[in-house]
Amino acid sequence: MFSKKRDSSVAVWVMLAPYLVFLVMFAVVPIWMALKESVGPTMRNEAGGFKNYLLVLTDYRFLTSLKNTVLYVLVSAPIMTTVVLVLSLLLDSFRAKWHQYVRLAYLIPGCYVGAAGVLAWYMALEPIIGPFRRVLNFFGIEKSTQVFQPSSLVFIFAMMSVVSNAGAWIVVQFGGLQEISEEVIEAAKIDGCGNFQLATKIKLPLIKKNVVYMVVLVITASVQLFAEPFIVNQQIGFSGNWSLMQLSYSIAFVEGDIASASAISFMLLAVSLSAALIFIFKSNFFEGEGVEK
Repeated sequence: MFSKKRDSSVAVWVMLAPYLVFLVMFAVVPIWMALKESVGPTMRNEAGGFKNYLLVLTDYRFLTSLKNTVLYVLVSAPIMTTVVLVLSLLLDSFRAKWHQYVRLAYLIPGCYVGAAGVLAWYMALEPIIGPFRRVLNFFGIEKSTQVFQPSSLVFIFAMMSVVSNAGAWIVVQFGGLQEISEEVIEAAKIDGCGNFQLATKIKLPLIKKNVVYMVVLVITASVQLFAEPFIVNQQIGFSGNWSLMQLSYSIAFVEGDIASASAISFMLLAVSLSAALIFIFKSNFFEGEGVEK
């Protein structure tokens, strides 16, 4: 009996070892280096220390970048979550012979992510040479600056993110819905549940952990917004510090202040980690079968 438990523990550690190695190399070590660098001496603060954080927080660009980042998170995360859940529930509720092709279609926009995706969207919305130029011109839009206005950037970047990333999450949530027992679904139908009640009262609670996992990663990715404002700014020049990640890049590679940039990165990490922990523990993410309380 003892030998079987020991063999099982060894197998677990053997399977876990590669992940732990990469976790230490590409997460723990970089985080430690960023923290150490963030309290180092700078041109504005030769003594270094946590005063670097205060200097970043009082930087005249910080509040604007923070406001844009928070607005983007508040817009993109709810839209992404709603779109993914609605489409995955519809895909699960109305199954057809061709639904596997629909799932494949959801994944296609995911091929254009990052810089490639931003450039594709920029060209699509370009009113002079873009494929939708006739439609844009019909509404009096003839310049890129009329499309990418400061007041509309949050929604444009959110649209880019949802179209590019929603497909993969739809497949993930659809997989979770497939694991729900048919007996549970049939029992709910016998009790008089319609499609809407079935989706909101039965299916969503049963995939709650999948949803929490998605929300945590979506918020974390939204906080790290960089490629979209950076590339669009190269084309129309609206702001080099639109998001916090963009501000961190400018401070590090334009001004040469690595310590202050590291301070911004570490603060973003702290916020993302705190939000993730709140979602995880408030939703009892680790409770369930096979988990000791």
